[in-house]
This record gives sequence, structure tokens and C-alpha cells, in this order.
Amino acid sequence: MRSIISFAREDIKLPRKEILRSQGIPDESELSENFERVYTEAIEYFQELAEPKGIMNEITTSVFEGVFRGEGLNENENPVEDIYRKSSYLVLFAVTVGHILSEKVTELFNTGYYADGYMLDSVSSYAADQLVELAAQNMQLELAGREPAAASLRVLGYSPGYCGWHISGQKKLFEVLHPEEIGITLNESCLMSPIKSVSGVLIGGPAEIHEFVNSYPFCHACRTKSCLKRMRSL
Repeated sequence: MRSIISFAREDIKLPRKEILRSQGIPDESELSENFERVYTEAIEYFQELAEPKGIMNEITTSVFEGVFRGEGLNENENPVEDIYRKSSYLVLFAVTVGHILSEKVTELFNTGYYADGYMLDSVSSYAADQLVELAAQNMQLELAGREPAAASLRVLGYSPGYCGWHISGQKKLFEVLHPEEIGITLNESCLMSPIKSVSGVLIGGPAEIHEFVNSYPFCHACRTKSCLKRMRSL
């Protein structure tokens, strides 16, 4: 299975509370008139400028072993290796909100509209993460259509730079997936362009394979602890 997906903007949910929470604003806080404008305009920029799309490619466990090994810089013990070895299906993916929206974020910062740029950056980052969830749902539907028993499997995305998978793993991932086909490129520092892009592997399998105790040495340096929310969703 190799496919290119154009996501509908209306399918990307941008909950106000989640966006504001990512800015450090507590729930139920009253916003100033100016901050309300900044938030509203960021949502409007997204609706006007986003070009959400993605590319997916199913691979075997043996091929993914080479992708995951990358340049040999992963943590010796990490959850991703344990999870993918127990999986039923593996799909490499890359998704993006597109060049125009990413360039608007840069433009706002470069012209001194820092609050506007910071808000649009938050909206775009949240939207990029939402695209990973939509890609996972797409994979789940594909598997269920192929094999009814697969409907009970859970699909979650894992990316280089997180959970002990070294960021340099992007290089091997790009060699195999070729996200350049939808305009996503990688520089020598493993930074993607458009900057609001996410790549990684979608792992499908029984829900319990995705569960782990986040007590690895590198977990202390993780700022998001998003694994906890993901595991609660299983």
C-alpha cells in the first residue's frame, strides 16, 4: 500500500482549549480583546492557507528494521523497538500543512508580529499532529477493509526524535518513503521543510503493545509527555 492523501481542512479539529493550553493559557481564562483577535486570525489563516496532505507506504518488519536502525544512534533501550517487533502492520508516513501556511508563520515573526506568529505556530503544530491521527484512522480503515479482524487493532504514530528514536533516523526514513513526492524535503540537520510537517511510522497491532512505563532515562528530558495521553486513548 502506497498512497498520497489530500486531507480536507474541515476534518482537522482545532479545539480552542487545546490551542490555548499549548500557549500556557489555563482553561476558562478570559482573553483580552487583542489576544482574542490574534487567536481568531490564526484560525482564519489556517482555513485560508493550509494545504494538508500526506504520503503513506506499508513496509515489512525486516525493511523497517533498517529504517529504525538509521545511523545507529538510537537509545539502547526504547519503547518503539519493543512495540514494532510485536506489531501486525507498519506504514511509513509523512504529513504536512503545506508551504504557504509554514511561510506565513515565518513572515509574522520576521515582521515583528510575534504574538500573531506564536499563535499561528501553535495552530499549525496542533494541526500537523492532527494529520498524524487522521493518517492513523486512514490506515485503520484500510486494514479493516482488507481483513475484518484487523478492525480491533489500534494504530499509533511514532516519529524520529521521540521515545529514544534518534532524529537522524529521518534520513533513512526519507530514503525509503520519498516524501519529496508531496513537497517535503529534509536538510542536513534533519529539519523538514515545510517546517510544519511530521514523519514517522504508523504501528498497527493489539492495543496492549502500545503500552509502556515511561521511565526510560530519556523520558525525564521529554517536555510533552504525550505518550501518557496516547496510552489513555487506547
